[in-house]
Amino acid sequence: MRYTLILSLLLMFMSARAQNDKNLLQDYINFAIANNPELKAMDLKYQQALEMVPQAKALPDPNFSAGVFIQPIETRLGAQKAKLSLSQMFPWFGTLSAKEQQASLQAHAQHLNYLDAKGKTEMKVKLSYLDLILMDRKIFFTQKRVEILDLLEKQSLTRFENNQSSMVNVLYVQMLKEELLAKLGLFQDKNQTLQAAFNKILNRDLKTSVELPKDDSFMLQQIPLDTDISFNEHARINSWEALKEAGSFGEKAAKLNGLPKIGIGLDYAIIAERKDMDLADNGNDAIMPMISVSIPLFRKKYKSAVKLNQLKQVQFEQLKIEELNRLELEKQKAIEEYSIGSRELKVYQNLLVKAKQSYEILTTSYETSSSKYEEVLNMQQKIWIYEQKQIEAQIMLQKSLAKFKYLDTDS
Repeated sequence: MRYTLILSLLLMFMSARAQNDKNLLQDYINFAIANNPELKAMDLKYQQALEMVPQAKALPDPNFSAGVFIQPIETRLGAQKAKLSLSQMFPWFGTLSAKEQQASLQAHAQHLNYLDAKGKTEMKVKLSYLDLILMDRKIFFTQKRVEILDLLEKQSLTRFENNQSSMVNVLYVQMLKEELLAKLGLFQDKNQTLQAAFNKILNRDLKTSVELPKDDSFMLQQIPLDTDISFNEHARINSWEALKEAGSFGEKAAKLNGLPKIGIGLDYAIIAERKDMDLADNGNDAIMPMISVSIPLFRKKYKSAVKLNQLKQVQFEQLKIEELNRLELEKQKAIEEYSIGSRELKVYQNLLVKAKQSYEILTTSYETSSSKYEEVLNMQQKIWIYEQKQIEAQIMLQKSLAKFKYLDTDS
């Protein structure tokens, strides 16, 4: 009962820590989404596209004109002194609606592109964060190796001084330690570059420190992979579909543009009153309603506009197919990474157990025989390699899951 309680508390502690690490990563994702300049630019592009909608559905500006006769024209009711005209043209029925739908769908396509970029940003943050974790673990393991080699070097020197070992063993340990120190410096330089890359995604100072999880518990949570993903509702597919549909409304608007436009207007003539005689309606201003029709005789430009939108629809359909092929390929690569990561994780977990058992046996044997010295070092090297490979496999698994989360996000 006591051990069950301890185990339960330990599992609860690990689960809470894993959740905290997950929340830490989510905070970085939220920060990137709020501050990433590429996302901001795409959102602004979407806002610009929205502003095109009221422009597309607006009527042409009305025309107003005013004229004053330098030499008034005499009429029976008096001299015509000035003339005011107001007119408004109306496109054929349904033209403005088609243009509005076209602009709305183009704006929707931009919004879908923004949503896709948002999902990509989340994935980039995760992948970059995992790269940082992997490099941090490599540095940790390398430092541990150096510490162990320090102990082995002291032990070898002691044995040499007591004539229990040769100087070759001492030099061999020193050579290994120098190699590891060089590799450690390389990893530390690489870590600075990875940190700068991560901060760049978050659009903050490149030297800002990045908080990493205290352990690898959050990476041990493997999610069963659902490879049955349909991309029909993915934002990258729907954006091309929206543009294709916008092209169909553009085609409709182009056809309607080729029909007559109707104008209505009003002329207002200012008449001066005649003083030489008394007439009915003397000096009354004249009002004349008007109607006009534009006749689209030159058909080539209208046919060209229709053809242009038809070609756009074919183009967007082909681009949609190409996008679907790219998504399928990305999915296959993610499946491959997941399979490799799962397989290697199991392999190196088993190898690590056996390597540690072998190391214990060789260490015990080495205490009574110096001939096992190189075997002890080689086995210690294998333990280091297997531990690092195990972390690499866990990172590969988490990267594949991050990619699948992005691929499985629809609009």
